[in-house]
Amino acid sequence: MKTGHAVFGAFALAGLVSIGCTTTAHATSSSMRSQTAPEAQQPAADQVTVPLTDPSKPAVIHVSLVHGSITVRGTNRRDVLVTAHPDVDRPSRSFDPDATGLRRLPQSAGYRVTEENNRVNVSADGPNRAIRFEIEAPRRANLVLKTVNGGDILVENVDGDLDVHNTNGGITLNSVAGSVSALTTNGNVRATLTQVAAQKDMAFASLNGNVDVTLPPSTKANLRLRSDHGDVYTDFDVQLQPQSAPTVQDNARGDGRYRINRTRSVVGTINGGGPEFELRTFNSNVYVRKGADHR
Repeated sequence: MKTGHAVFGAFALAGLVSIGCTTTAHATSSSMRSQTAPEAQQPAADQVTVPLTDPSKPAVIHVSLVHGSITVRGTNRRDVLVTAHPDVDRPSRSFDPDATGLRRLPQSAGYRVTEENNRVNVSADGPNRAIRFEIEAPRRANLVLKTVNGGDILVENVDGDLDVHNTNGGITLNSVAGSVSALTTNGNVRATLTQVAAQKDMAFASLNGNVDVTLPPSTKANLRLRSDHGDVYTDFDVQLQPQSAPTVQDNARGDGRYRINRTRSVVGTINGGGPEFELRTFNSNVYVRKGADHR
């Protein structure tokens, strides 16, 4: 994992659930209600249990959405439980003369779940309807979670490699362990780590939001911290490195022009240094906090 690169159903209806090592299952809402008012009843949640090919090994869970939120909680399970909350779509604002005298039947988001060799893929059928996923997984799991609009990403009690991307929403990681890349554009990034993976770089970044990370007090890391329009705070004893001299970049065209560049990042080490942890925001603040000792 490299820093600095900051800048996702099954037939649970009528008992038809069939998910195996290479089986793909699709889910849609079983109820189709006429929509005569702006408010339509939300369909009941779908729930499916996904067996893992080898429960003794960590699961790898990929969730990719355009509209919706994602929650993943680590438990003592040896399988993966996916609960889908599809939203009913809203009527189109455009007038359809061909629909005069007809009732509009609302549609809800469909989704699919696949499992192969402990890799569980969860995704929506289309980008136009929102859906919310709540997933219970084994504590030892590697996650790749992505959403764009309409919700936050929450991860709790998971130990593994966490690759989490949002665009218009926040990211919250509670009591996680391992390595993290958590990046969003419009939202806060908040993470509390109980243990960090040895010799793995990590990145936490937002364009328009706070970046607030709590690390175990014994964490050894090289910190690179930056806020373009805010402040940087910590209660760690950071051994700051002296500002490096500006670098001069010659113009390849040989026309005599050149560029001088000097980084604004705060660079330092904690507990003697280690892998690089980058925390960066553009319009808010950066916080690096000393957490409880979980050893």
